[in-house]
Amino acid sequence: MKQTILEAVVSKLETELNRQQNANVQSNAGAAFSAANAEKQRDTTGFEAAHLARGYARHAAELRHQIDELKAMPIEDFTGQEIDIGALVEVEMGGESDLYFLLACGGGLDVSVDGNIVTVITPDSPLGKALMGNIEAGFVELPSGAEGIILSVE
Repeated sequence: MKQTILEAVVSKLETELNRQQNANVQSNAGAAFSAANAEKQRDTTGFEAAHLARGYARHAAELRHQIDELKAMPIEDFTGQEIDIGALVEVEMGGESDLYFLLACGGGLDVSVDGNIVTVITPDSPLGKALMGNIEAGFVELPSGAEGIILSVE
């Protein structure tokens, strides 16, 4: 199941990468058109479009790096071990149980696999920090005061 979840996360990131690349192309075209057709000395439309294009390009490069990192990540089983990057963790908080996939990137993404919604979290998130190094049946407390228990770790 973890491989399927990882593939779904990569697919979502690739969709976002394509969106960023298309936005970059459009911004570059807008920058070129605006610079060539500036009507006034203080017309900054071309400059703003170029700045936006650079931002899209940087974000696209970051996404490409994340996708490559996830594709190269080995799938490990964390059953009976401390939670670390690559663990699939079920946590019960407030009477509800949720599945979390702890990854180095992609935090905040939700993917649906086999009828389950899985949320990607990173070690930098409050929940990720609370889970790192913890074990199944361990207690989790977030800075917000929310408390939970770890039901399973894969």
